[in-house]
Amino acid sequence: MIKTESYNCYEYFKNNTAAFGDYDAAIHFGHRIKRSALLSDIDRLAAYFKSAGLRRGDVYTVFLPTCVQSFVAFYALNKIGVIANIVHPLTPPELLKETMDEVGSKGVMLMDLLAKPYVDMLNFHNIPCVICSNSDYVSPATQPAFRAYELFAAHASTGIKNALGYRTVLRRYPPSDGVKNNGADVAVYLHGGGTTGKSKTIKLSSKALNELAYKTGQIEHHNTPGVECSMIVLPLFHAFGLGVSMHFSMCEGFCCIPVPRFKPRRANELMREYKVSFIVGVPNMYKKMLEQKNFEGKHLRNLELLFSGGDIVTEQFLDRFNSTVAKWGGTGRLFRGYGLTEVSSVCCANTYAEFKRNSVGKPFYGMRIEIWDKGNKRLPTNTVGEIAVSGSTLMEGYLNEPTSGIYTDDSGVRWVLTGDLGYIDEDGFLFFTGRKKRLIIISGYNVYPSDIEEKVMGVAGITEACAVQGYIEDKPIVKLYVALDSEPENKRKKVDEISTYCNDNLPRFSRPTKIVILDALPRTQMGKVDFMKLCDPAPTERRRERERDEKQETKQ
Repeated sequence: MIKTESYNCYEYFKNNTAAFGDYDAAIHFGHRIKRSALLSDIDRLAAYFKSAGLRRGDVYTVFLPTCVQSFVAFYALNKIGVIANIVHPLTPPELLKETMDEVGSKGVMLMDLLAKPYVDMLNFHNIPCVICSNSDYVSPATQPAFRAYELFAAHASTGIKNALGYRTVLRRYPPSDGVKNNGADVAVYLHGGGTTGKSKTIKLSSKALNELAYKTGQIEHHNTPGVECSMIVLPLFHAFGLGVSMHFSMCEGFCCIPVPRFKPRRANELMREYKVSFIVGVPNMYKKMLEQKNFEGKHLRNLELLFSGGDIVTEQFLDRFNSTVAKWGGTGRLFRGYGLTEVSSVCCANTYAEFKRNSVGKPFYGMRIEIWDKGNKRLPTNTVGEIAVSGSTLMEGYLNEPTSGIYTDDSGVRWVLTGDLGYIDEDGFLFFTGRKKRLIIISGYNVYPSDIEEKVMGVAGITEACAVQGYIEDKPIVKLYVALDSEPENKRKKVDEISTYCNDNLPRFSRPTKIVILDALPRTQMGKVDFMKLCDPAPTERRRERERDEKQETKQ
């Protein structure tokens, strides 16, 4: 992979793959898309954005699932220096509008099949839209069937007044020039948690994302452009999905297979159908894939490099997964890594060359990781403290908070204090021990308790709220505890009211699974809400074994 120089992400993708020929760059519903066709669509969409008045430094919202159009949108916006504001495509309408207002977004791209709940909001505010369809990228033989289904299932999108169809845009606007060598510009806004547990808008530059792709490319692997496939199961609003799963794969010349909605059985079918060698996912995805009957088979020999991040994964599961791959003659392995959005996602991982059990590996090429005490002083090896990260993939900061999130030491070196705890052993491997920040992780997505609590205070009668992580059958959930100004006549009815409000006003993974009404929330000696008393204990392998033993004794 070439050096990042001062390229933007569009230039880096185009220049990296220039020598690979006209390979298959993507597959969508079985339809193969050549590099030349993909670049043509990127150039044409960029020309449309330019004709619509978008200029360097402007912001535009990408409100799409993982699909070819989301790839095209990111690179098209990047080509002309426009910041892509990437938002979860199931965000409630009013929250979407809030997010767009916060960043000053000048339009939105969305999928017709998901448009219905947003029509009124988009029309009321007269927001310019580009409407995408699955039929945008299918074979000519199957296109009539796709379009017939979309006319039936996505007819609501035709009610959006200020809208153009994706294919109409591509036909109407020929390619035009873009901005060059602007790698230092902010490329994307991602909505993450900050290092304090409060959600923030994180600014990542093209340079940071290109550096991430370059560093990932230093890991030992083999790839024949257009032959080996990368199955992209993570969404682009997830830094791991954008930076590694998509951008690295595109720059490396993988044939990318976007998965708009993860279904484990379907993911396994794609592995059987295509030569999938690279996957980036969260632990729960791999667990669900392994549980399916169609996981095992000779196709596992194609797997080479797999990374898991965003949540804790046990050595027992890694052993089980990797032994299943080996059973079918595969040499590929699933590795544990560590990172956060503030450093463009992964910054440390186990690899074939550097591996140690129970660790999250060694820092990527050119990255520095240290363990600091409360005074920001480096701690000795095997001492637990806060994980601090420095390197060329660091964010530009938080939107509207220019002095927050980055610590500059006496030597002028920029660091991100992660809010996570860990230690580094004598061999340089990082071990993650826990989360200093108050954060809930559901299926690899960061959920911020303070956001839930602030939003739920909009329900009449609630005086206090505390969101914590709970578990149902060892699966993490959001539990919400509330106190009311008076005893409700019907507690069940009040819980239902709160649940409905959360479903209407919170992102999917932030919605509480369990809601409990208390007379008063517990307090610490300092008078603060004692959220630790409300948290469920994290399931451990020892606890699970004890529970299994107790069940066996009961049966006997």
